[in-house]
Amino acid sequence: MTVELMSDHLTKTLNQVRNELMAGFSDADRESYLFLVDWLRKADIASHALQVGDTAPDFLLPDAHGRLHSSEQLRGEGPLVVSFYRGGWCPFCNAELRALQAVKAEFDSLKANLVVVSPETRDLPRQLKRQLNLDLTMLADVDHGVAISYGVLFRVPEETKAHYAGQGYDFGHRHGSTEWMLPIPATFVIDQDGVVRSAFVEPDFTIRQEPPDILNKVRELAPRSGENSAHSW
Repeated sequence: MTVELMSDHLTKTLNQVRNELMAGFSDADRESYLFLVDWLRKADIASHALQVGDTAPDFLLPDAHGRLHSSEQLRGEGPLVVSFYRGGWCPFCNAELRALQAVKAEFDSLKANLVVVSPETRDLPRQLKRQLNLDLTMLADVDHGVAISYGVLFRVPEETKAHYAGQGYDFGHRHGSTEWMLPIPATFVIDQDGVVRSAFVEPDFTIRQEPPDILNKVRELAPRSGENSAHSW
């Protein structure tokens, strides 16, 4: 993608980008998409996810450079945004990551920590950072533990597995696991006490929460982080 096209890409809402990406679906892509979304809804996977008012389990995960990040420490500095994405192979995830990158300075100004979490391991997160020119904190959910604790993980059904395998993807290899598991893309805003204040969980993986909506939730919590930081010196 050229710089000019990237710039144009970032002025669009994620819903506009979604429509463009879906317009490029092949018949097989569309059939697989409809099957998976229907399967997730019937299995009611999203109902297991953390909800507003729940306490978010703390985690310790490595970033793209192998450094460990503690959620307890991150939320101690201000609101914490945890966004689950499927992987660098997913164009909808990449559109979401670029959109979050475009507003990263606004999260920083609100003293909010934003982390994006996926099951991809080894060098894949680092490759994606380079490919998309990202300055986001990308965490590897080793063994899917955090996705399980947040209630967003599911075992990929055989029909979906066959579709992605046919496109050359091996999620077991990408995740360092024998099982094919994926998270439902989801975004949680967590306050400094570890309580979920906003939860966006959508079984339709083509739909993501728009960054301005996430920022609005963060702003509701930001005054408290401002008070804390004012006394931290």
